[in-house]
Amino acid sequence: MKNNFTTRALETKQNNQKIYSFFIPAKEILSFSDISRIHRDEQGELQGLQRKEVKKHINDILEYLNMENILFPNSILLAINKEVKFTKARGIKLNSDKYSMSGTLSIPVKEEGFRPAWIVDGQQRAIALSKCNKPDLPIPVVAFIADSLEVQREQFIRVNKTKPLPKGFIDELLPTINGILPSDLDSRKIPSAITELLNFDPKSPFYGLIQKVSVENNENFKPIIAHNSIITILKNSLNNTAGCLFPYVGVNNGETDLDSILKIIYTYWNCVKKVFIEDWGKPSNQSRLMHGTGIFAIGALMDTIMRNVNPDDKRIESRVLKELQKLKPYCKWSSGTWEELNLEWKDIQNIPLHKKLLTTYLIRQFNKEI
Repeated sequence: MKNNFTTRALETKQNNQKIYSFFIPAKEILSFSDISRIHRDEQGELQGLQRKEVKKHINDILEYLNMENILFPNSILLAINKEVKFTKARGIKLNSDKYSMSGTLSIPVKEEGFRPAWIVDGQQRAIALSKCNKPDLPIPVVAFIADSLEVQREQFIRVNKTKPLPKGFIDELLPTINGILPSDLDSRKIPSAITELLNFDPKSPFYGLIQKVSVENNENFKPIIAHNSIITILKNSLNNTAGCLFPYVGVNNGETDLDSILKIIYTYWNCVKKVFIEDWGKPSNQSRLMHGTGIFAIGALMDTIMRNVNPDDKRIESRVLKELQKLKPYCKWSSGTWEELNLEWKDIQNIPLHKKLLTTYLIRQFNKEI
């Protein structure tokens, strides 16, 4: 195996961040760059940033690449570390302009897992290019220096924000980003961080139940609750002035009181689990409590029951259990018919109308009993 891949390149800067542009043969892309799959390590920490490959997408690209007279100007975006060296060409006036400087980029070629470049955008294209019948087809590449996985993830999120990636996939990466994010992503950052704790803390009522891209095919987890269902109820409670979690956001010099938030969530949902134990932890086709609409409705009830509570009050759990026990006869999560709604338990669908109907019904019955 050769020690280095060398190519002509242009170096430019954006806010003192060096960026390189160059062309490489299709066959070389995966010789010096890795695809870092998203996964959990033995300690449960999030690693990597790419979802699993989509074979149909790769085959579609490959089919096109193998045709005659193709045009493929789509660039691959790489994050590179400082092992990659740029040597400027001699004769600055001839080889440079206002925005860029020409030179030579030398990239170490190493075994998989130790390579100095990571694909931030274009993993499906890179795989297809490595398999196509045009190994010498010149492919445009843009690379930026980023030793930090956080910087790589931030760029990955920004690049893929407008693409049809699963929200849950990006949400798993958000808690690891400390930089400034677009407002729509920033509003999901705290709920995403809380969801991480809810799913991976053994003391959590949601332990192992929330669908996560990083634990797909992991035998230790049997996720049945859609990631976005939890994100939605958390966003509603955190961002709405009537939400029970709202008072704990932006306190103490703008910081979030995560401890109090978790105490409220754990107390309430552990009580839900105890009261509806026969409905808890079942797939949504067996229990609508674990269904998007059920989670939404019982989550809205959390804001009613847990509003203005003291998270440190030891008596809260017994009070919540008592309130939910009163409500239990009205709930038909796994069998029977919802009174007034005229809906069989299995007829509850994950649509706005049913969310509204079920939420208002539960709150109305709760208010009757208090």
